[in-house]
Amino acid sequence: MKYSIVYFDLDHTLFDFDRTEKEALEVVLAKASADPTPEKVERYKEINAELWKAFSEGKYSKDFIAVERFRRFFDEFGIDGISPEEAGELFVRELSKRGYFLPGAEVFLKKLKALGQRMAVITNGIRKVQESRKQAAKLERFFEFLLTSEEAGRPKPFPDIFYLAAERSGVPLEESVYVGDNLETDYAGAKNAGVEFILYQPEPFEGVDLNIRIARNYDELFEFLIG
Repeated sequence: MKYSIVYFDLDHTLFDFDRTEKEALEVVLAKASADPTPEKVERYKEINAELWKAFSEGKYSKDFIAVERFRRFFDEFGIDGISPEEAGELFVRELSKRGYFLPGAEVFLKKLKALGQRMAVITNGIRKVQESRKQAAKLERFFEFLLTSEEAGRPKPFPDIFYLAAERSGVPLEESVYVGDNLETDYAGAKNAGVEFILYQPEPFEGVDLNIRIARNYDELFEFLIG
């Protein structure tokens, strides 16, 4: 194999987080007796993204975000059917139940596994959520371990999580590659750790030229990894 081990991001790279997030939010809004309009769903996603960006910069904790996103969201739309604290707990429980693969991801992983490729997951997601979704999707079929930023002490783009992954796998970082969808966390984190990186980005991409490889689909990604 070209790489001794391949590390993957999870959400938006292998998992359909948009579907999971929407379904979990609909449960929360139903509990709050609020209509899950497209406007509300989109605005929640924007608030959530802003807070997670701040998390990757070391500004907030995951526990803070779990509640604060609903505090801001509820204030903006005048929702008071449940408290932000209750909403945060319910949302995390609902997220934990769902582990949907993106179309083609499961077949792609089966192909790599059949070739004997070693694989693991590196994610900034909440540990208890990702562990539950790992079980729901039976990710142990493919991955040796799932490593979260909570275990590393700091999130991507800090390099700590990559160093910990190398310790756990026993593979030097120069013999590995990281596959992710986010330039600010995945690409920057891999770069900070000195790890090769492949951007998984099916949508048209008009970013700055970073001289990185971009896989538009899983067939292209497979060729990058086995070439």
